Amino acid sequence: MTIRQRLAFTVAVTSALAACGLPAAGNAADPDGATRPKADMRDLRPAPSKTEVPVERPLVTLRPSASVVPVGTPVGFEVYSSINGFGHIYVLSASGRVQVWMENVPIAAGQRLTFPIGGPPIEAAAPAGREDLMLIVTRDRIDGFIGYAATRTPHLLDYSHRTFKRALTAKFIDLPHHQWGYARTSIQVVERSPSAPSWGWATGGPQRPTDLWAGQWETD
Repeated sequence: MTIRQRLAFTVAVTSALAACGLPAAGNAADPDGATRPKADMRDLRPAPSKTEVPVERPLVTLRPSASVVPVGTPVGFEVYSSINGFGHIYVLSASGRVQVWMENVPIAAGQRLTFPIGGPPIEAAAPAGREDLMLIVTRDRIDGFIGYAATRTPHLLDYSHRTFKRALTAKFIDLPHHQWGYARTSIQVVERSPSAPSWGWATGGPQRPTDLWAGQWETD
């Protein structure tokens, strides 16, 4: 059959199918009789959705060498992280002060370090009261309160407790949970008083204060 004959045959068949109410090849019929183009392998098709696996927040711990520390006594802390990253310690003191004890200090996964690291010892100072500490470990360096450089020397910050907690939240609010973890702890600094038989809280003195970090990422 020549090309011209084939073309004439195809046209004739297509016309016959159309006259019978049947869709031409390449089209599919809907139940209501309408025709729609037949799907081609090259057409874009929706891919099956992939279930996102949640990434856990890194495990971080901060443990003091003693939970009650007399004024003038040195105190240390054991620092641990489940990831390689950078450690940052912030302190809210009973005096109302806010301090940075370290920022952007490298820390290896699974290694337990004792803070202070290669610096002067931390010594409990008056007034007596509760000192609340927070260790944050991030996978990358942060633009901290002292900048991007690593610091192991305590710095006093010009913040109230409330304004510092807001500033700290602003630094981490947009950081995904798998990028950072935190731990909190506290120590009680005590001093001898005439009404106390030993180092401790004076009779009639102020009661143990509440957690100074209360409300900081409680539901985060």
